[in-house]
Amino acid sequence: MFEEQKPISRMALKIGIAGFIGFGAVATGLFVTRKGRHLVREAWEGRERTRIEDRVLDALWDDTSLARRRIDADEVEPGRVELTGIVRTDAERDHAVEIAAGVKGVEVVVDALQVVPRQKKRRRA
Repeated sequence: MFEEQKPISRMALKIGIAGFIGFGAVATGLFVTRKGRHLVREAWEGRERTRIEDRVLDALWDDTSLARRRIDADEVEPGRVELTGIVRTDAERDHAVEIAAGVKGVEVVVDALQVVPRQKKRRRA
């Protein structure tokens, strides 16, 4: 099938296929991991973050208990980060604030997180 094509067009075809496979691998990796899904959502929303916001969010997303929560970090002024979103318990809230406070460049953490406990599922009789 490809024998009668010129060498340049065969090379272009190979490059195209390799690019498509590479793009598929990157896209799959982004959608499979939690951090990847967060990054895709951030890109989709078109939000540009400061370096400190990126560091705080990376630290929160790397935590196994907080990665599932929709927590946002906003640098309201240099070194001052506000955490917003929903967590399940006071312990998660404290943990999120502790993680954010430990990030390089963060001097003050403003806690605006809401605690909303998980609702128990009702069993049908």
